[in-house]
Amino acid sequence: MSADTVDAILMASGFSTRFGQKNKLLQPLAGKPLAQHALELATRSPIFSKVYFVCADPGLAKIAHAYPVKIIYNQNPGLGQRESVRLGVLSSWANHYLFLPCDQPFLDINTVTALLAGRKPQYIISPIYNGKTGSPSIFSCFYRQELLALQEGESGRTIKQRYPGNLVNVEISSPWPLFDIDTP
Repeated sequence: MSADTVDAILMASGFSTRFGQKNKLLQPLAGKPLAQHALELATRSPIFSKVYFVCADPGLAKIAHAYPVKIIYNQNPGLGQRESVRLGVLSSWANHYLFLPCDQPFLDINTVTALLAGRKPQYIISPIYNGKTGSPSIFSCFYRQELLALQEGESGRTIKQRYPGNLVNVEISSPWPLFDIDTP
């Protein structure tokens, strides 16, 4: 682990229940599958030491194979977000983890760069617009063991609640980077 590395952990194992029968991350938006927007953002940025793509769907893995990412198959997506978090953190030895949901196609490099500017040991960084926090979040490796030990129903939000003094919200100027696709 070098002085200040950041790995991107792309979260693509959800069931998309609000979207319907189809995997929303495979549905087209602006001429490409939704997940491809996150893959392009993460892999075109020199900021990240490594990019991990955590997925359960073979169709998503097929898309990810075209990018310089390490594909991690989530064999237990029914365990919820905590399993994707655990698998990504287990693979990474970076100083910081950026947990990037793959359903936010309008997230841009400027927003990610603004979040990364606030990183320090023991901090958890999240974007905020008009009083509403969102994703992606950056966790210092200080939380590695707690991220690995999340229990059923828990997520990064659980750790944020334990350490309110270590939260840093970065104000962004537009709501679009935080917009996630949940329904057709």
